[in-house]
Order: sequence, then structure tokens, then C-alpha cells
Amino acid sequence: MAVDIVRDVYRRFGEGDIEGFLRLCDKNIEWVVNGPGVLEKCRSFNGIEGVRAFLSILDRTWLFSSFTPREFIEGGDKVVVLGEEAGTDRETGEPFANRWAHVFTVRDNLIVTFREFLCHWRGGQRPPDMSWQ
Repeated sequence: MAVDIVRDVYRRFGEGDIEGFLRLCDKNIEWVVNGPGVLEKCRSFNGIEGVRAFLSILDRTWLFSSFTPREFIEGGDKVVVLGEEAGTDRETGEPFANRWAHVFTVRDNLIVTFREFLCHWRGGQRPPDMSWQ
């Protein structure tokens, strides 16, 4: 099932198993992050090397204190994951809090597209209270 592949992506990411993470991606994957243009990661990446570039940007710019997928919604070959994360900007030392929706397309047990829709709060800004049910 598509949701099992996506859950495995998050598990491997959380464990730092980047090579295992990349093996779950199609060689021609389209990886797009929609969010504030001031964030280097908010753009399109293509192929496995593109995903490596994205992960490199993420590692270089942010130190995560939490990264939590909260809700998985599956519909055929699509999986939507709602979640949140927090951490520190490595360059400025400024804290951040994000909420996101990730949309995966899975075919032949591989991720073929990834779309992130990111809400980003930094410094003293905080997201509004919200329950996860």
C-alpha cells in the first residue's frame, strides 16, 4: 500500500537512513517545496540527485528539535501527510516552528512525486493553537 511506503520514508528520515530513504524514490522523482521564497529549500528538485541537494540544504540550514508527521490520509496512489516540526536556523540561531502538508504519489512501490506546502513561523512567532485528531 502507498501509505506503507510513505510511513517507511518518514521512519528512515527519522533514523538518518538517507540511502534507504533515497531507495524509496523513483530515479526521476519530482520534489517540490512550496513555501516562503526566502527559504533556500523552497523550490523544485528533480531526480535522486535533486532530492540529495534538498536534503543537503535542509541539513545545512536547520537543526530540528522535533519532526512529527501527525496524520496520514491515503487515496489510491496519493498519500497526504499533515505534520509539524520545530528547530533552530543554523545561520541565525533563530528558532522556527513549521506546519506542513506533504503530498506523495507512489507508483510501483516508489515515490514519483513529492509536494510540500509549508507554513513557517520564525523567531518569537508561533503557529496558532490547533488540536491534532
